[in-house]
Amino acid sequence: MVLHVGEQKNFDREYGLTELVSTSVLDDLCVEIEKIAPVSLIMLLPDGTPCYANRSLSPDEEASLRRILRREQIDTIKTFGSSPYKITIFPLIHELETIGYLLLRYEKTGDRQPYPIISLGSLIIKLLNHLVVSKYKRLLTAGLHGQVVEDSYAQLKQKAALLEKSERKYRLLAESLEKEVEKKAKKIKETQAQLMQQEKLAATGRLAAGVAHEINNPLGFIRSNLGILGEYISDLCELAKEYNPLEKAFYASENDCSMTKEIEQMFQKINVVKKHIDLDFILSDTTHIVSESKEGADRIKKIVSDLKEFASIDQPGETRADINACIDSVLNILAHLFEGKTKIVKNYSELPTITCYREKINQVFMNLLLNAADAIKDQGDITITTRAVKGGKPYVEISIADTGVGILPENLNCVFEPFFTTKDIGNGMGLGLSTSYDIIKSHGGTINVESQPGRGSIFTIKIPVRN
Repeated sequence: MVLHVGEQKNFDREYGLTELVSTSVLDDLCVEIEKIAPVSLIMLLPDGTPCYANRSLSPDEEASLRRILRREQIDTIKTFGSSPYKITIFPLIHELETIGYLLLRYEKTGDRQPYPIISLGSLIIKLLNHLVVSKYKRLLTAGLHGQVVEDSYAQLKQKAALLEKSERKYRLLAESLEKEVEKKAKKIKETQAQLMQQEKLAATGRLAAGVAHEINNPLGFIRSNLGILGEYISDLCELAKEYNPLEKAFYASENDCSMTKEIEQMFQKINVVKKHIDLDFILSDTTHIVSESKEGADRIKKIVSDLKEFASIDQPGETRADINACIDSVLNILAHLFEGKTKIVKNYSELPTITCYREKINQVFMNLLLNAADAIKDQGDITITTRAVKGGKPYVEISIADTGVGILPENLNCVFEPFFTTKDIGNGMGLGLSTSYDIIKSHGGTINVESQPGRGSIFTIKIPVRN
């Protein structure tokens, strides 16, 4: 039997193969293996040095094995042929490091494998692994015990004092750091709240400008119509003045036949006034003006109603909401952004009402629609699709797709991060999508994005239906 001496044993070091697997164990193992098949068992150190062999190796064989290990990366089972023998090498791995190799050498008899070498070697490797782990634990335990025994009571006491002093120092430092972190966290929270308020004010200002534009349109033609209507009334008053003397002359003619000619003159004068003011046009146009003005007033009423719906002024807190109606109210408020530029395509499905904070959900739709409008540079479409998904956990799904510039792949994972924005300076602080993400998450839902540069983006929202 050949067994090379391993490294000097010290505590707190890596142990070699010869220290973890004893010669006696390998001798017993070889006896049992030889009962199964005439196979030679060889153990190599990581550098290729044989540390055990149940049959002695010649210097040429040892050199050949070293060359194989230098030439080949042996991290799995490999077989090498040499007349008249074959050698199968199995790496022995402990704690992710190769601590040695198991070699099984057997006679080569054609192409067929005379013995179940792979199965036999794998079984031996498993056995050796168990032995290595067990011996490694015992060596570590013994080393630790010896180290503790060697330390004197005075040394341990000195170490304990140093540890106590160090602990006290680090405890004070930790308390100081904790206070500093708390102070910084409070400041960051205040700053974030201020930035969120600024973003909200910026969005509100943009929204207010749009609403003012929307209200100014109907107000403009109502004022114009009222001016024209005032002129019509003035003309009608002038006409009415001409009828007053006619009425007096008519009653006077009952007793005086000479008044007939005077009445005819009055009728002629009335006809002149009618032609001058174009009475027929006034009568027909007045109806149109009143109808148009009423339509403008209704439009203003609708805008105000949508604003109340958007802000949920009448119903603060959680309430039941129709998602389709929420989207429509936001679209009505933002209508000025889409005129002449963007086509809105609605693919609504019948949805159950959901319990939510309506003003917050409306804020999400506003943020997404504003971003979609900004992403479309010239002409494009925004397609809004809603559907109800039933099953174990029913939810409402809303997707908002645009045909805008899209999002670069490297930016897709950042769009929901606070302060991330691809817009020009002054056009946003990068809090719209971050706020939307937090709102949907607080409702127990999810929001995801898919995008291709130059082809547009799709934001998909899922909100659970809660009873």
